[in-house]
Amino acid sequence: MLRRNSVFVAALWAAAFLSFGASAAAQVATPPPTPTPTPTPSARVSEEVVVSATKGAEGALEVPASASVVSGEELRRAGAKTVADALQNVVGLDTGDGSDNGPRLPNIGLWGLKEFDALLVTVDGVPVGGPFNPSLSQIPVEDIDRIEVVRGPQGTLYGVSAFAGMVQVFTRRNAPATGLAGSVTGGGGSFSQRNGSVTWGMDVAPDFHVGLFGSMARNGGWQDRTDWAEDRIALSGRKTWPSGAALETSLGYFRFSNLFGSPLPVDAGEVVPNFVAERNYAIRGSRLDHHVVSLNSNLSVPISAGLEFQNTLGLARDAQTTSRSFINAVDGLEAQGDGSFLKPIESTLYDDARMVYEFQAAGRHRLVGGAAVTWGRTTAEGIGFDYDVLLLPDPMVPSIDEVPVGDNRSFNDRRTFVGVYANDEWTPVRWLTVSAGLRYDSASETLHVRQQEVGDPEQDRADDARTDGKVTGGGSALFRVLERPVGPLSNVNVYVSARTNFKPAAPNLSEAEAAEILNPETTSTEEAGVKTRWLGGALGLDLTVFHMIFNNLVVSIQGPGGTPALTNAGEERFQGAEVELRWTPPAVPGLTLRGGYAHHDARFIHFSFLTPDGELRVVDGNRLELAPRDLWNFSASYAPSRGPGAFVAVRHQNRRPLNRRNTFYTDSFYETDAGVSWDFPWGRLAAVGRNLGDSRHYVNESEIGDSQFYVAPPRRFTAELTVRF
Repeated sequence: MLRRNSVFVAALWAAAFLSFGASAAAQVATPPPTPTPTPTPSARVSEEVVVSATKGAEGALEVPASASVVSGEELRRAGAKTVADALQNVVGLDTGDGSDNGPRLPNIGLWGLKEFDALLVTVDGVPVGGPFNPSLSQIPVEDIDRIEVVRGPQGTLYGVSAFAGMVQVFTRRNAPATGLAGSVTGGGGSFSQRNGSVTWGMDVAPDFHVGLFGSMARNGGWQDRTDWAEDRIALSGRKTWPSGAALETSLGYFRFSNLFGSPLPVDAGEVVPNFVAERNYAIRGSRLDHHVVSLNSNLSVPISAGLEFQNTLGLARDAQTTSRSFINAVDGLEAQGDGSFLKPIESTLYDDARMVYEFQAAGRHRLVGGAAVTWGRTTAEGIGFDYDVLLLPDPMVPSIDEVPVGDNRSFNDRRTFVGVYANDEWTPVRWLTVSAGLRYDSASETLHVRQQEVGDPEQDRADDARTDGKVTGGGSALFRVLERPVGPLSNVNVYVSARTNFKPAAPNLSEAEAAEILNPETTSTEEAGVKTRWLGGALGLDLTVFHMIFNNLVVSIQGPGGTPALTNAGEERFQGAEVELRWTPPAVPGLTLRGGYAHHDARFIHFSFLTPDGELRVVDGNRLELAPRDLWNFSASYAPSRGPGAFVAVRHQNRRPLNRRNTFYTDSFYETDAGVSWDFPWGRLAAVGRNLGDSRHYVNESEIGDSQFYVAPPRRFTAELTVRF
């Protein structure tokens, strides 16, 4: 193991060296001539910049898609500590701490769709988790510069992982600095929370900036035996050349250890008797640990006037410990569960090389063409086991060392995605921009699973392989309705788009005899919207409507004997509307009011399956479980550069079905956060309270435990002091 770790770390350093070497030629390249100025459409107001939708910096008003931007400074002022904290106030997003990936990690829902790998999640342009489920634990929440959320398939430019939308995280690591700049933050709060972080940057030369980020956090967890610890460190550099070339590189290490907390079993819409949310019924020793070494780099090299080469590279190695267990039967005060203990090693490689060409031909064009590869391999060995629990007020749960081994198991899963793409953004006249693109993706996977029951001489084996290739793409049109302001109305942009995408489904790894690679998932989406700005941009009102047909959604069912298994769910429809309002009154600098409403209609169109007792269950037309139909949020924040500040945020979701038959529903809920802060010339003091109403609603359903739900963390408080230097 030590030798394998050393080889991988050496490969990271070698890749970093090669990245610097490959770009060194830019230092002596002839500076390109200044491009001829061309008329380009631009918002008449100050707009948040979005790069995710087009791989080019554009104001949010100019993006032909529903997009939201979250400021990292806003997150730090609000004391955000988890991915759910960072995203929960984005209009239409359904997120909360708690999932099969751990008590602090969400399953992000968008447009009513909650599937772990339906969204592309990146950090500085590199997908976290590679071709596997997004590894949300790798997102450095304390070091975020901004988050961009773009809804709908983005496969033309980003491939099979950007299946139903994308969440792009950009860090502060390579932000320019003058001289020496940095900050130190320390704080604490509920459940024995302790946290600290440091960020530092320095221009060591006029064209070379280095940065350092480090953080640590400890918490006892709100559920029994759910302590967690997190440590991060990242070293970054940004080098520029007179030719205009630039290279950003970051080398990081991340350690995350979280004891696993069990979801809550529910039957006929009610919590199973003798189960309590704060108690933990997972076997003692259950945990989800990550040890990640990563290298990211972004290179840009001007070739000539209007032509630029860009490359994004990411390497990561994640050594994990994955031990989870779930209750599968209850009889009075006695319960039985099963689980597994595995030590996966996940290695991933990502590279996207592209040319960006801006030119004039019957209008302005921005042509992006390139090729990308995403490769990943996961290997794991471990055991499966059964255990018994006595459901007392303080449950009697055995340790993993005390239960007999039921079986020995291992798997090797390898995935490779290769894509070539081209997309042209054409502005023939000032009031119209048309964008269209195509992409060909080839996705291949090999799966080998071994499992042997203790005492059984026979070994269960599953070997599967699949290769799929498909052309996808889409187009959009953006109409700038106003040539000049009309009364209080400053801008009106209308857009329409149609897109398709596909991706290989996750393999079923529950038991060796049922292990297989499932059918690919596909989507086709139509979206239309209007983006308006009023009062010189102080007021923004955006509306979008969408319709998405989803084929082969991967869902969990009970297989033979009641064992959870994954299957393709036929055809689904996701449609609805979202509206977002933002107001920054000029008369009160620092004040921002935001609000939004979303209506999501997520339904099965064609889906039937067999229950464990052989009964055919048809759920055509039923709503997807735990998908809210109506959700709204409102926030008000006062954040002056100096002096007192405050914020309040309120979120609401209506009733949600608990099962596919839609016979049982969970109650609607409200959740409220609030905080106060004081900014000084030297730093900031802040205190934040989350879930002040102590709502204990369900946030996610387990894909492994049948009819088991993760519960929202209770009311909690934190306080922090930041000193800048």
